[in-house]
Amino acid sequence: MQITMPFVLSVASTLVSAVFTVFVLRRWWEKRRPHLLAWGVGLILYTLGTLCQVILSLTWSPFLFLLWYWAGAIMVAPWLGQGTIFLLVRKGNIARNIAMLLVLITVMTLPWALLLTNVDGSQWTAGQDMTKLLTETTIMPKGGVRILTPIMNIWGTLTLVGGALYSARLFRRKQILRNRMIGNWLIAAGGLLPALGGTLLDLGDASFKYIGELAGVILIFAGFLLATQAAQDAIQSRRNAAQSPQTQEQSA
Repeated sequence: MQITMPFVLSVASTLVSAVFTVFVLRRWWEKRRPHLLAWGVGLILYTLGTLCQVILSLTWSPFLFLLWYWAGAIMVAPWLGQGTIFLLVRKGNIARNIAMLLVLITVMTLPWALLLTNVDGSQWTAGQDMTKLLTETTIMPKGGVRILTPIMNIWGTLTLVGGALYSARLFRRKQILRNRMIGNWLIAAGGLLPALGGTLLDLGDASFKYIGELAGVILIFAGFLLATQAAQDAIQSRRNAAQSPQTQEQSA
């Protein structure tokens, strides 16, 4: 087996996203907040996509190729963006209705992608870059489920990156929770890098695309940790402030 840089980067992306997924889902289990569940679903799909990418660099599987495309190219971005929608849109049922639409699209596109899409495995070779295989060959026919890819990616990128930028600007303007501001900047940067995968491929080396993929999930993870820590610090500060008068009364 030939170890290539895209293979190594894909393995690293899978490991980082898997750890991130466990972290977010554990936090969701404790808090039961909808934005954490949406992010958890998005990260499961991210991990699934990069894992398929690792396996496909070693051996061919039509099922895994289509699963890689469905998870990574279609569904990851809107589910991560849905987490931001839950955070920013808290009035009424708008966020819940968008989530129900996303669930419907997810359920409908999975069998469409896996069962109703043909692929030509004869064009695959070991160690080949999957994105270039998809864009530079006829391995997968244009049309069909692929027509949803730009729609879902624009939807997800605008909500994830746009929401993070909006939140960062809000915290900066109010001069509060600096960690959250920085965390949202990191999330915005991390959300942009995978979306720029095609541009990175144009630089001439497939490794650039995988570097963007790995750097993207690392930045989002770091941003999430910063924002989460800021929230915990703010809660602890409010608890300390509420307990101070009681402590003073007891001391008196």
